[in-house]
Formats: sequence, structure tokens, C-alpha cells
Amino acid sequence: MNFVRLNHRYRLYAFSDYRSMKSALPYMRQVTLAKNLQEVEEPEARRYVGRVDGKGFQNYLQPLGGQQTKTSGKASLITALQVLYKSNGFSARYIVVERG
Repeated sequence: MNFVRLNHRYRLYAFSDYRSMKSALPYMRQVTLAKNLQEVEEPEARRYVGRVDGKGFQNYLQPLGGQQTKTSGKASLITALQVLYKSNGFSARYIVVERG
């Protein structure tokens, strides 16, 4: 199971279907969010993604040196999912955010 570290506290996991997400939950330590990607609201996304002081939210597709930021937390979360898509090869319909 691959993940993306959103910031120093949270990791993002992506799943292609509900069944695979549900089967993985017992193996995770502190799940703070587990839901369909379409149901994630902006305030929830802002809570978990990395912030860049005075610029916006982290763009996980860019290297840290040449950082282009995103204006919304949900757009930042989508860039993290795109990184997972590159490594997993399947689309993310369900997400899990774990504290750890």
C-alpha cells in the first residue's frame, strides 16, 4: 500500500473501491478521515495538506526547491492523489488520511 506524506503529521492513502478501503482500515493506526473523494469538503482538505507560508497550499507534484503552490486545499489534495496515481496506476475514488 503506497502513501503520500501530506505534512509532518498526516499520510494519504488512496483506494480504487470501497471494499479495498474497508479491508485496509483495521491495519491503520489512527485514521482521521476515510471517505469518498467526491465527499471531501474544502475545510477538511485544508486541515491535512501542507501549507507554504504566505503562498498557499503545497503542490505535491513539484519538487520542494521550485515550489508552485495551489490556492485551495482540495486542489493540493488532488495533486497528492496524482502522485499516488503515478505510483499505483489506478484512480482514487476513496481516500484515507492517517495520523502518524
